[in-house]
Amino acid sequence: MKTAALIVSGGIAQEITPPVLRIIEAAGADIDWDRHDIIVGPEGPIDGMLEPAISAVREHGVALKTKLIAPNGWGPRGSLNVTLRQRLDQYAGVYVIKSIAGLSSRFPELDLVLIRENTEDIYKSIEHEVVDGVVESIKIVTEKASERIARFAFFTAKYLGRKKVTFIHKANIMKMSDGLFMNTVRRVAAEHPEFDYEETIVDAACMKLVLNPYQFDVMLMGNLYGAILSNLCNGLTGGISSSMGIHIGDDTRIYESTHGDAAHLVGTGLANPLPLLIPAIDMLRWIKETEAADAIHSALEAVLEQGSVLTQDLGGTATTEEVADAIIRNLDT
Repeated sequence: MKTAALIVSGGIAQEITPPVLRIIEAAGADIDWDRHDIIVGPEGPIDGMLEPAISAVREHGVALKTKLIAPNGWGPRGSLNVTLRQRLDQYAGVYVIKSIAGLSSRFPELDLVLIRENTEDIYKSIEHEVVDGVVESIKIVTEKASERIARFAFFTAKYLGRKKVTFIHKANIMKMSDGLFMNTVRRVAAEHPEFDYEETIVDAACMKLVLNPYQFDVMLMGNLYGAILSNLCNGLTGGISSSMGIHIGDDTRIYESTHGDAAHLVGTGLANPLPLLIPAIDMLRWIKETEAADAIHSALEAVLEQGSVLTQDLGGTATTEEVADAIIRNLDT
């Protein structure tokens, strides 16, 4: 039996988690879940809830996580998701941008990997008010972190059998910060002549992705650009139903739903379970539950292509549980 941490937020996460776990069990995956619920009201106590979850990720090395929802303005960084990554030093965010058969998309068979440096940049949330009405935010970029993520990106590209790495930047304006990052990536790229290496300014990258995303393969960037471009890319492959993120440190991996607020759907039973199911499939592959992962993926594509059992956001009328039932029925077909 495999073990994994399961981190579940409040709201809609409480409703999509049980059907996803039911699908995983029906596919034959044998997992002992170490579950930690982080349900936060306006007052907290958030830190007390996070500690057991952090310990569980460290213990098991792998976790499946819903998006964590915190009150606006919470804490020093304002995001439970960012706080969790920084506490675990999960320096690499990996976003698999892949079209799914049966899911409406302008770009079928798209297959990109976006790699995001997780620990620095504007996401350090170092801000202060200089004088009344003037706020300064500080962008942190270090050679050490830049080299670590660059080496991770080229290692990942080699592991996945990719051919091209594109570094996304704004060094034409931020000559010191993005310039340091870019020069560090260039130095690492020079050690890997087997890859086609290129650099693209972030705003140009947005245009190129919308026009022809097939020109990219592996994309490497800083924290803020990664947050923006990962969402843009998810829009190219079908929105929340095809999105997922993997956050990686030296000894830990969290497979997470990158979407999952949908407060208006709480209690209706109509939420789409795919934002959690997609990262769960990838997690199953990582822990060597490959047969279960392949079976779920095939069943999911069959349901999407049949088109008769879909949630409202995908043009149907089915409930969360009805979608799970349909996927389970297709597991052996």
